[in-house]
Amino acid sequence: MTTTTPPIDSPPQTDKTRPLLSRRWDVLLVVGAALLIAGAFHINQMLFAGDWSFWADWKDREFWPLVTPSVGIIIPAAVQYITWDRLRLPLGATLCAVVLLLAQWLSRWGSFDLWAGIPLNFTWPETFILAAILLDVTLLVTKSYLLTSVIGGLIWGGLFWFFNFPALSPFLSPVDFHGTLLTVADTMSFHIGRTQTPEYLRMIEEGHLKSLVGNITIVVSFFSGMLCAATYWIGLAIGKYLAVKPTGKFFKLTTD
Repeated sequence: MTTTTPPIDSPPQTDKTRPLLSRRWDVLLVVGAALLIAGAFHINQMLFAGDWSFWADWKDREFWPLVTPSVGIIIPAAVQYITWDRLRLPLGATLCAVVLLLAQWLSRWGSFDLWAGIPLNFTWPETFILAAILLDVTLLVTKSYLLTSVIGGLIWGGLFWFFNFPALSPFLSPVDFHGTLLTVADTMSFHIGRTQTPEYLRMIEEGHLKSLVGNITIVVSFFSGMLCAATYWIGLAIGKYLAVKPTGKFFKLTTD
């Protein structure tokens, strides 16, 4: 006489296990999204900002406040569109700025300090956190992408130099280096051998732009703000056509 054992069913989920599993999925989703945003934003800055973001002596008064914020607003604008359009949460730009700063410091510590032996004091990254908070607040108050691009873009690019000046100001201090008046940032090239150094900085200080205006930083910051207002729409297009619309079509097909 043979006996068959009944199949063992999995125990039903109780009300206590459902919230726990839901929280775990939420944590995995948030961590995965943060890593994805950090990687995309960091690669964007490495490719388009490059040495202006890497080295303290490249942080000049003309090209650094023009190039770095104008390309740095693209990914925050894309994430801002996704979080506002899908979730109505005005925190996309701030999230990008925070995870970028963490990723940049991790990269500087691992790639420059541990691997190449270059001090972190020479390779510190810029920050977008204050500008990103104001960009999200502008979208929250106006609820308009047009006004956010104009007002938020001017804030993002126009105040970039001033938001980062407390960290940059010690490197602009004058020093007497073997009888030549230099800044602290200028002396980096004498201590660290590199394949490329910013000789163009000397051309900026002797150029025609400085002879026309007394403070080129104000002019460059204003022009950077207008440029950021234009590149903001590139980020919106990326968020709309590469993230929101494809996922919307996917979920629409699966529900049918």
